[in-house]
Amino acid sequence: MPEPLRQPLAVSLRDAYPWRELAGLARTVEGAGFGALFLPEVGARDTLATLAALAGETSRIRLGTGVVPLQSRSPGLLAAAAATVHERSGGRLILGLGTGPSTAGALDRLRATVGALRTAFGGGEGSVDGVPVRSPLRLPSPPEIWIAALGPRATRLAGAVADGVLLNWCTPERVATAVTQIAEGANAAGRDPARVTVGVYVRAALTPGSLAGARAAAAEYGRYPAYARQFAAMGLDPADPDALVAGVMLTDGASAADRLAAYRAAGADLPVVYPVLAPGDPSADAARATIEAVAPG
Repeated sequence: MPEPLRQPLAVSLRDAYPWRELAGLARTVEGAGFGALFLPEVGARDTLATLAALAGETSRIRLGTGVVPLQSRSPGLLAAAAATVHERSGGRLILGLGTGPSTAGALDRLRATVGALRTAFGGGEGSVDGVPVRSPLRLPSPPEIWIAALGPRATRLAGAVADGVLLNWCTPERVATAVTQIAEGANAAGRDPARVTVGVYVRAALTPGSLAGARAAAAEYGRYPAYARQFAAMGLDPADPDALVAGVMLTDGASAADRLAAYRAAGADLPVVYPVLAPGDPSADAARATIEAVAPG
């Protein structure tokens, strides 16, 4: 069985490192004392297949999808793949899900999928849109199901149905607002808000050339309407990448611990450090340097 997430710090890796380097980074994350490793599904590799392999490279840390968009797999295939990783890792999977592109009914489908997966992981038969969802494996315990949340409806949904939530591109003040919304959703559903782990991606540009990568990422997200609205609500100009970098990222190793502490004080149970690298240079050495710069204790 996995250890509880007592260590309130995690890492996310997204770049297409060669396998040997990725496996080495996973071992670095575990050896440095982090509590979890998240992989977003952004085209480099199949996230669940990768986590199944990394289960053999690690023994303690939780392994999370951060996140799998619902469009990428049928609910039945998602149940089978997640159960496989959970079994292989000794119960260490965190199954992070997201709606993908915002479309009509996306949150309703996310709610239905979470419910169907819970039933399937418990040995029953769930369904989404009338299609049965089963887990082919009988698991001693089910994986936790987290959801990505941006707007207030999604954060309230997390409170109502999820074991955890992953926030993205947030100031500490935005985290505090989300925590309130999660509690509203949990209370409305008759749940204890403390049952919902609040995770937040915190990008870290701490190595040579990484600030250019940070500005490029900020400019890209500032053009997405949903994120532009979030930035504006946080008092940040979506068209000013430097302001976005200063507002939501770690850019100085000396103050990184204090910045992460501010996220925890705002209600984040698990800041997830997300190394940002120089453009066009997915260097495992730079990622490792970032991980080591913010390592617990």
